[in-house]
Amino acid sequence: MQWQERGPDGLRFTERDFKVCDLCGALNPVTNPTCFICGWSGRFHDDSETVRDAMRHMESEYGGLDKSLFAEEVVPSTPPKPGFWFEAWESLRRLLRRA
Repeated sequence: MQWQERGPDGLRFTERDFKVCDLCGALNPVTNPTCFICGWSGRFHDDSETVRDAMRHMESEYGGLDKSLFAEEVVPSTPPKPGFWFEAWESLRRLLRRA
């Protein structure tokens, strides 16, 4: 991605860094061959106006554009352990089922 120096905030993205998915409308880095939201690999919008609107929407939604918004989420290898209330409810259900 290209970075450009803009004002006192430092480094920012430009419209040339992104494309918009034609299927779901998600903002994607131009380096992605497929949409990281829906997996679309067809046509993407790359005109300045569409990309600028999507960038503004992301900035208003998340308070700014950051690389972490476009990174793949790390999925844990082990599922999370159920909480206390879930286990208490399951114990109560088992007890009532036996009765």
